[in-house]
Amino acid sequence: MTDMGNLGLTAGIILIIVVLIAAAAGSVIIQTTQNVSNQDLTRITNDALDEITTYFQIKNVVGKYENIQGREGIQRIALLIKPLVSLHLDIAKITIMISNGDDLRILSFSGQVAPISSYSLFGHPLWESMDEGSYSVISTIDDDDSMTDFHIINKNTDMGFIILNLPATDPLLYGESLEVTLIPSPGNECSVTLEPPLPTSRVVSLYG
Repeated sequence: MTDMGNLGLTAGIILIIVVLIAAAAGSVIIQTTQNVSNQDLTRITNDALDEITTYFQIKNVVGKYENIQGREGIQRIALLIKPLVSLHLDIAKITIMISNGDDLRILSFSGQVAPISSYSLFGHPLWESMDEGSYSVISTIDDDDSMTDFHIINKNTDMGFIILNLPATDPLLYGESLEVTLIPSPGNECSVTLEPPLPTSRVVSLYG
């Protein structure tokens, strides 16, 4: 079966599941709420569907080893994300949690999205304008500029790197791990555990 066939089959299965869940949810709402107006019922159903269907994938995660305060560690991390289906996802409403097992940090959106253009990923000027405790986005595929102009992911072809700049006092070292959780609002969260390999090269894959 071709990739297009697999994608169509997956989308069909997801659509059937969504329809069944929505029907069940609607039935429960109708049975348990006698005084809900049609307008409120539509809003509740749409909110539930948004929570179920808003989903994106982490396709790859890369980091860059640097000499940080005398240690070979990773401060710059980039997560390549792509939606599973066409949706309306506000980048500013993604909460990012990172945990090394001893500490948990919450990162907020810096307000900055820029295209990759002719820059290298880790040489992009967006890194230099980021504050600690925030994240930015470097778009790689954005046909209608929705990501750069409106900070919205609206097509299943949109793709970009969420970039994280860890504190210089707490870089990711070989032998350590870091759990990163992306939580869209609305939508399903997505988590990955990052484990750096030996620093035999500067740019390394941290996932998969």
